Amino acid sequence: MIKNHLTILGSQLFSNILDEIEFSKINFNKHLNYSDRNFLIKIIFAENLDIKEVKSHLSKNEPLIFFVKNKGYIKKNNLNLLGLHVCLQLPIDILSFKEILNILITKYIFLQKSKIVIKDYKIDCNQKSITKKKLSAKLTEKELELILALNKRNGLDKSSLLKSIWKHSNDLETHTFETHLHRLRKKIKKYFKDENFIFEKDSLYFLVK
Repeated sequence: MIKNHLTILGSQLFSNILDEIEFSKINFNKHLNYSDRNFLIKIIFAENLDIKEVKSHLSKNEPLIFFVKNKGYIKKNNLNLLGLHVCLQLPIDILSFKEILNILITKYIFLQKSKIVIKDYKIDCNQKSITKKKLSAKLTEKELELILALNKRNGLDKSSLLKSIWKHSNDLETHTFETHLHRLRKKIKKYFKDENFIFEKDSLYFLVK
């Protein structure tokens, strides 16, 4: 139930209204999965909270709907809204609120599915980037596909990788693969001082685990 994934800060009245209209029973996108207990959207009535608390919530790029009576409040308090933050000016129609909530949920789920953790590394498929701690590097499309192929099935030979990424048959030259692999290894070494992110053993390629 979607209501179980909302936390409302700064307005008990709004929470009561959602209960009274049985907001959980309003039709949402049936293709979205709300079963994840970690899935939570904050609804913040900013002007009813201390500005330090508001800034604390806005410092995290997590699903958040930000209610204000006047959008000038944002500029006045020098607030920075991130990618998963939505600012709405009161009053608002409840069905419009439902649609905005649906959009925010869809965006959140898309971003979550685009992120992969490989040991100490975080791969963002949407941004085509690899991050370790505070260091980050951009990936090309083929570099990303190479990492994803090895993450899906660790321990692949050149032939399998060529088929998976370049759709080449076994008898074609492997120069393209070796060039991309060399560049990716060089990039990982340059940005993260890691020479074993992709390693070879018995003619098979593995990702560090």
